[in-house]
Amino acid sequence: MTDVEIRDGAQPEAGGDDEDRERRYDRVLSIAHEHVGGPQIPGASLSTIRRLLVGKPAGYGPYHRDDVDDTVRAVIDAGDAIMWRDRNGRRRLVPTRDEDLRELIGHENAQTHSTIALIQQAARHIDDLEASDA
Repeated sequence: MTDVEIRDGAQPEAGGDDEDRERRYDRVLSIAHEHVGGPQIPGASLSTIRRLLVGKPAGYGPYHRDDVDDTVRAVIDAGDAIMWRDRNGRRRLVPTRDEDLRELIGHENAQTHSTIALIQQAARHIDDLEASDA
């Protein structure tokens, strides 16, 4: 099912096969990665992920909201991303890639009142990545 079909009124299919789950998993991580760096707050907000991946009535994507939410949880549970709250209370997803985590740490360090626990969490992931590369 394509995005065009969704916009024309077709409903997304629930669940999906393993290939569909893997594609959805990769898309969640890709969206999160695309929202790191530059002047923006690091990470994709949960509402942005839903808007891009969930079909009607919420957005333009080919998936059901429950499937996208399950995928976000799976990405976090697998350690491929962390979820954090920005100063406005919005939940944001940041991949645990070295460069993405360093962007998050830099953003937090630039804040007047940085969140030490978030910086430590990101730093632990970087340490784990470096240890696994050794």
